[in-house]
Amino acid sequence: MSQPQTTPGRVVPYAAVATDASVRAALDAVFFSSSHTKTFADDAARLAFRERWLGRYLQHFPDCCFVAIDVDGQAVGYICGSLQDPARDPRFADQPHFAHFADLTPAFPAQLHVNLAQAARGRGIGRLLIEALAAHASAAGAAGIHAISSRGARNLGFYAANGFTEAGSASIGDKELVFLGRSLR
Repeated sequence: MSQPQTTPGRVVPYAAVATDASVRAALDAVFFSSSHTKTFADDAARLAFRERWLGRYLQHFPDCCFVAIDVDGQAVGYICGSLQDPARDPRFADQPHFAHFADLTPAFPAQLHVNLAQAARGRGIGRLLIEALAAHASAAGAAGIHAISSRGARNLGFYAANGFTEAGSASIGDKELVFLGRSLR
């Protein structure tokens, strides 16, 4: 007798759940728990950090944001991105690392940020999120999609398992950033 198939959850467009305060609170909880930055000088600094890495996507690119809902109906993760080349989009001028990859972004103009609650990792939910944004970006005509991470980061294996390969790297200060691309053609 075979075991029943279990689903890790489902992915919905952010627009479908954007008015749900519990979903917005869950996304903020996932965002802050997944971040390496845990302390802030004050509430304004915390809000500015959220705006830089999550809020701008929800506000300016909501069609490129998807939410993972687990089997219990709880929001447990998200993927946000944009289809515009961030090295050439003035809305990303405050993120100078994109300038280091300006020769790579035309081939992989769509970008992403993906985060999951710790308990949701390793269950295939991240893959569902990546595929939702990749399908959206491909349908919109994007040639490729990219993510930027740090050399040695634990998420590099996740990206490799989801079709991303290292296209370049850059040393910025004491960090080495890795540009990971996935063709959508």
